[in-house]
Amino acid sequence: MHGPRLIGRQDLGTQRTPLVHCCLLDPRPATDAARLPIGDAVNIPLAELPERVYELPGRGEAISVVGPSPWAEQAVAWLVQNGRQAALRRDVDYAEAAGPVRLGRLWEPNRFLAEVLPALAPGRALDLACGTGRDAVFAAACGWKVTAIDVLPDALERARSLAERYALALEPIEWRQADLARDPLTFETPFDLVFAFRFLHRPLLPRMRAWVRSGGSVICETFTTLHRGRHGKPARDNQVLRPGEWPSLLPGFEIRHHSEEWHGADHTARVWALRI
Repeated sequence: MHGPRLIGRQDLGTQRTPLVHCCLLDPRPATDAARLPIGDAVNIPLAELPERVYELPGRGEAISVVGPSPWAEQAVAWLVQNGRQAALRRDVDYAEAAGPVRLGRLWEPNRFLAEVLPALAPGRALDLACGTGRDAVFAAACGWKVTAIDVLPDALERARSLAERYALALEPIEWRQADLARDPLTFETPFDLVFAFRFLHRPLLPRMRAWVRSGGSVICETFTTLHRGRHGKPARDNQVLRPGEWPSLLPGFEIRHHSEEWHGADHTARVWALRI
C-alpha cells in the first residue's frame, strides 16, 4: 500500500499561492478598475452582475460594495432586489488603496475541500458534478491538474468563463460534459484525488475506487436525512445520506475524516478517505 501524498509543514511554503480572497465588490467598468484598482476589491462590472452571480459570496453573506456613483449605488440596489444583503462602503481612499492588480475572488470553494487540500501534494484531480466550477478553479489555483465533469452545458460554460478570468493563476482544466448516472466514464490513468460536493449517486461510488490511485484521496460532502427533515429537500432517498452511512459506502478505503453536523442551515456528512 502506498501512503497518501501529504505535504509536510516545511513544504507548505512551496505550494502555488491560492487565489486571493477579497472582501469588497467593485462594480465599475473594467477599464476604470484596471486604471485605479481598489485594495481588497474584486471588479465585477455592474452590467455583468446578472451573468456572474456565481462569483459572489453565498446568499447568506453580506456584500460590501465600493466605488463611485452611480455604479456602487446601482449595484447595491440590484443586489438587494435580487435577494442579497448588500451595503455601501464609503471609507475607501482610492489613492492609498490603489496597488498592483491581484487575482482576487469573492466566492468561496467548498470549505471542507479548502481544509483538506493544503495537506495533499498537488497531482491529478477529478471533480464530479463540478457545477459552475468554483472548486475546480480553486484546486487548479493550488497546483492541481483538474478534470471537471458536469451534465449541464450552461454550468460548464460558466465554469470555463470563470477559469478564463483566472487563467494566469491556474493549471489548465479539462472540462467534460457527461451524465454521471448514465454515461460510461473511462480514464487513461487513475487520479491522485477525486472530489464531489452536494452530489450523491451510490452506484457511482464503487467505480470511484478504480479512478483513484493506491494511496489517493476521495473527498466528499453531501446532504443528510436531517437536512431533508428540516428543509424538505433533496426530495428523494437516494439523494441524501443516512446517519453514519459514509464509511459503509467506501469499502477498500481508509477513513481519515468523517463528520456529520450543521454548517449554518445545512446538515451535511463529510468524508476524506484514502484508497488502500
